Amino acid sequence: MPKRPPVAWLKGEGNYTKASRPPQAIRFIVVHVTEGAFWPSIRWLQSEQSHASSHYIISRRGRIVQLVHRSDIAWHAGNMAINRASIGIEHEGIVSDPAGFTHAQYVASAKLAAWYARSSLIPIDRAHFIGHADVPNPFRPGAVGGSDGHTDPGPHWSWGKYLRLVRKFAFPPEPVRVTVAAPNLRNGKLVKGTFRWRAKTTGPVRKVEVVVDGKVRLRDLRAPFGGLWETRGLANGRHTIELRAHGPRGARSVARYRVVVRNRPYVLRASAPLEAAGLVELQARLTGGKTKQVLLFLDGKRVDHDRSRPYVFSWNSARVANGRHVLELRATDRFGRTASKRLTVTVVNPAIASQTVADGVWTVQTKGRVERVELLVDGEVRATLTAAPFAWPLDLDPAGRTLVARAVGLNGAVAEAPLAP
Repeated sequence: MPKRPPVAWLKGEGNYTKASRPPQAIRFIVVHVTEGAFWPSIRWLQSEQSHASSHYIISRRGRIVQLVHRSDIAWHAGNMAINRASIGIEHEGIVSDPAGFTHAQYVASAKLAAWYARSSLIPIDRAHFIGHADVPNPFRPGAVGGSDGHTDPGPHWSWGKYLRLVRKFAFPPEPVRVTVAAPNLRNGKLVKGTFRWRAKTTGPVRKVEVVVDGKVRLRDLRAPFGGLWETRGLANGRHTIELRAHGPRGARSVARYRVVVRNRPYVLRASAPLEAAGLVELQARLTGGKTKQVLLFLDGKRVDHDRSRPYVFSWNSARVANGRHVLELRATDRFGRTASKRLTVTVVNPAIASQTVADGVWTVQTKGRVERVELLVDGEVRATLTAAPFAWPLDLDPAGRTLVARAVGLNGAVAEAPLAP
């Protein structure tokens, strides 16, 4: 049963007939137009001099004012037989105004008329919802518009819209109620790995969604509702899990739980020497998940990747300048979790800075970490020097010979340079 919309009560005196009409005595709703502004029309209909009245008047903004009690007979139709069996509703407006009537007026009037239609069992059709222009003239057989031949509500009143609204408000659809709960969830529950969720529902549930921390992660469109939820895609700790059941016409029910995810952490371990030269081998050792791939970054730029165990990388440090560099290994598992390890390495590749032969002594200056210097004459190692200063008495005439200095560093890294003639 619809509720009567709110009304303001401004009772008039002397321009209506007091009666005690029961609800079933009302058989018609008569639609009128004021042909004037809202408040002046109210004052006129309250006045005894008007010799006219209406049960209600509705403003263009949808405000409803009641002037005559529904059990009394208002003088609104110009036909006493219709007056005795009807409710008169005035609407602020002008019959000839092409602007017509506002949506707020239609809605307010339809809600009021729908309440009468249900309480008085009035059929919602044009035989029982009539305009003043449809009222028979009691003094002129065949004429309409009441005793004064009124033409309201006129051509700009939409009977189709009005009656659709009356039916909508008179017979609103019954609200759809659905419920949802998770029998195997509770606040504070520890969950890990692949968790099987189940939803217990009532009502016409069309789908159930699993919402994790505000984001829809899973949905099931067929009862019995349930499935597998992979918790390893979340960080360990507290999370909010919602089961949302959706029914027809926007019906929804939510069951909310605070759970604790506690999975074995996904960890990447790796090590590298503080100083490096030549080829450096790095291995990513991973625990706590099934790794999808491992990436290698050098100073923030991706330089290599590996998709299979044992995730070993050979990095040629000779391709970068000597000095401090940052290596980073980043791993991703099949659930989207990531693990990383940053390693700071100082590259100390050996290099020949300069070399000279003076006064029969071959002297070599080096850079980087050098373990030994080898001196080659015509491709043959003639001297191996293991401590600076790297100098060797040259006991032969260098003219016409090829002299090469070779610096050997960490990991067997080698740098060679010929002696300029």
